[in-house]
Amino acid sequence: MKKKITVIGSGGTALAAAVTFTANGHEVTLTDTPEHQKVFDDIEGKGGILLRGNGVRGQVRPSVISTDVHGSVKGSGIVIVSTQAVRHEEIAKLIAGDVNEDQVIVIVPGNAGSLIFDRVFKEENVSDRPVLLELQGNLFPNRITGPAEVNSGAPLRKKRASAFPAKDTDLAIERLEGVLEIEKARNVFETTVNTPNIINHLVSTILNAAQIDKAGSKFGLFIDGLTPTVLKGLDVAYGEVESVLDKLGYFKMANPAEHLRKVADPDNHDFDVFRSLLGPDSLEHRYVTEDAPCAVSLLVSLADLVGVEVPFNKALLTIVSKLNGVDYYGVGRTIANFGLKGRTTEEIERYLNEGDV
Repeated sequence: MKKKITVIGSGGTALAAAVTFTANGHEVTLTDTPEHQKVFDDIEGKGGILLRGNGVRGQVRPSVISTDVHGSVKGSGIVIVSTQAVRHEEIAKLIAGDVNEDQVIVIVPGNAGSLIFDRVFKEENVSDRPVLLELQGNLFPNRITGPAEVNSGAPLRKKRASAFPAKDTDLAIERLEGVLEIEKARNVFETTVNTPNIINHLVSTILNAAQIDKAGSKFGLFIDGLTPTVLKGLDVAYGEVESVLDKLGYFKMANPAEHLRKVADPDNHDFDVFRSLLGPDSLEHRYVTEDAPCAVSLLVSLADLVGVEVPFNKALLTIVSKLNGVDYYGVGRTIANFGLKGRTTEEIERYLNEGDV
């Protein structure tokens, strides 16, 4: 069944999503704020978005390309927020007056962003609250490689996801039928701590800092940076994540370092499109500025809550905070900053399931 979908964002995932859902027969509006007009001008100038790699390939133009976010959101049953997590509050405030209870807002990747949207909607007195769903990880690994061009490392697959509150997950799955195939997760903390980027990004960026300083924009993590020491660091980070997930009784993803070992293998040609992608180019890259406050901070906060030691991940946060002059944990997505300080694990579980404590 053809559905009306609005994709908010102008990065690689947003563009790849707009191509994929349009190619799958849906009516797609791609939108973002006027500061991103250049991206849309490039798409109009090229006659569409060129998607290379695995999955849907070719040049596709979404039905509508617009910087009118308000009008774009009002007419769609499905709204996909595909921006960096640090923009979640901005987007929630922007669309608060345009949403309704018949919609589902899909936050990609989630990073517990649904709690941000819920708080903002309450502050803005939104009476017709949409269903809030967030994905575990991204829709697909990808990178913009030129004006109106995106490389994708994998096709659209079944995704684990949870609503906030989790009691709404079944309704979200129903509304996304024919658009996204969803595997039900326990709650949004489980999906956030199970995203591969919580393992991959800080470790690989910090341990490659000297190389990144030298190479800048020419540095390619998957070609230059997956050394034995970096892969060992990924294993250490995963071991700490695994301990927290075990303590909470949460689902555990496979160690993402195993996939990266395959990517790093020069004799393995399955990931050529992915291996060639460049970045990160500095410690100010989103690998740090997004994942430190929006993913690793929650991991460390949950570890403290349940009494699990995560010294390696704490050290990563400390290092990047000192080098960038930002207290990522202090401003990050933590139990305290979600207003849950002093709550027991049982009370937090109820909050994630029911939407109240």
